[in-house]
Amino acid sequence: MIYTVTLNPSIDLLVELENLNLGQYNNIKYETTLPGGKALNVSRILSALRIPSIATGFVGGFQGMFIKDWLEKEKIQADFVEMKNVNRTNIKIFENKRESVINFPGPKISSQEVNELLYYLSRVREGDTLIFGGSVPPMEENRDVEIYDRLVSVATSNKADFVADVPSKYLLNMVKEKPLLIKPNGEDIAEIFGVEIKEKKDYIPYGKKLQEMGAKNVIISYGSQGSMLFAEDKVYASNKIDDGREIVNTTACRDAMIAGFLGNLVKDNNPLEAYKVSIAAASATARVLDLPSHDEIMGMLKYVTVDEIE
Repeated sequence: MIYTVTLNPSIDLLVELENLNLGQYNNIKYETTLPGGKALNVSRILSALRIPSIATGFVGGFQGMFIKDWLEKEKIQADFVEMKNVNRTNIKIFENKRESVINFPGPKISSQEVNELLYYLSRVREGDTLIFGGSVPPMEENRDVEIYDRLVSVATSNKADFVADVPSKYLLNMVKEKPLLIKPNGEDIAEIFGVEIKEKKDYIPYGKKLQEMGAKNVIISYGSQGSMLFAEDKVYASNKIDDGREIVNTTACRDAMIAGFLGNLVKDNNPLEAYKVSIAAASATARVLDLPSHDEIMGMLKYVTVDEIE
């Protein structure tokens, strides 16, 4: 079974404006409300790909009810820890082909609630995969500093695989524990290694370094210009996807890549084919305000080109 672990899920309020005029009244052209959170999005994309998962993490209040109701509507199994506080609401503003995001830090999680999640995840076994994704809310007793290390320890002690898509400051410790996949972007590589990347080929030594440190598969993305996959001893690069449609929302593209890769990998254990599906999933996601359907993802595959570059 695949478990997706979202420590800091949210309600995402998406609003579209003609122009954002600071210090003045602004009239909204369009608005919608969606569940948010990196690993939560992975569960939703996996569902679109017809692959079951269990979504877990912390929920509370009206926002938590909204998240659970949405997942139930999409027939995604959810088993969250109920917390005393309420989930955050984030705001995403789209105007004049620009995307601005206002993210709140999230509610404070008690030590008891942390322990409850760790106990719940102790059920995982060999053959299961845990996906850790997203930011960490504030926690009692400074547990936010160590929470991902503790979650990884639960996975590895039970011989389960895990995927890490977390802020850079947590990633290096997790890489040492041999994740099945990590998916940093260009900004993450620059922050982790203290470098400035000027050309795509400059990512290659750092992808290989992350493999040497322990990651089994590494995908490094660099926006609409493509990405690279480091799998076993090979390096693959994808093309820029151009289907003639406008990119409208890049928020969940990273999550979609992880879902597309993992969803296909668990079926046939072919990293190259999994990579192609991951590119299709991310590209389809960029072209919709929410998340794409199965047909929208599969329809992007014809635009995907992958070359072995090393």
